[in-house]
Amino acid sequence: MPVEPEPGSSSFADRLARSDAGGLLYGAIVTAAVLVTVGGHDSSVAQVVFAWAIVLSTYWLTHVYVVTWEAQFQGDRRALGTRLLGAARAEATVLLGGIPAIAVFLVASWVGLDAFDAERVALYSTVGLLAAIGFVGARHAGRHRAGAWLEALGAGLLGLVMVAAKSLLH
Repeated sequence: MPVEPEPGSSSFADRLARSDAGGLLYGAIVTAAVLVTVGGHDSSVAQVVFAWAIVLSTYWLTHVYVVTWEAQFQGDRRALGTRLLGAARAEATVLLGGIPAIAVFLVASWVGLDAFDAERVALYSTVGLLAAIGFVGARHAGRHRAGAWLEALGAGLLGLVMVAAKSLLH
């Protein structure tokens, strides 16, 4: 049973509950997948950012497309343009979810790491982000700290799988 935030409450967990947390996580995971597959030791920062922008926007457009056409099967009789704009707004969290890891990547590059090492730093930050969201979500749902830490561990495992994949692929 989902926990509804109180109207007007402004804690991080409440704001996250009101947002499309799934879209944010999806964007973060897609970005991590790009960082795993794109960059090798010979990649430039520009190549990684370009690939990230193309892949993340493609996933976002896919979400927009599916929501737009699915709406008709749920009885939505609005015109195509109206449905497209509504879906684009609703799915914008996919784009937002990709920003933290790419921002970490860019900062790590800016301070002197090569693209490959900057990708690894960004991947580890994604592990932290996934774990943090898992913990916050569990606490928001009323779990005790021990259960929330287990949720955080479980959520972070996907990120660790990506870190391992990076090591195996490159």
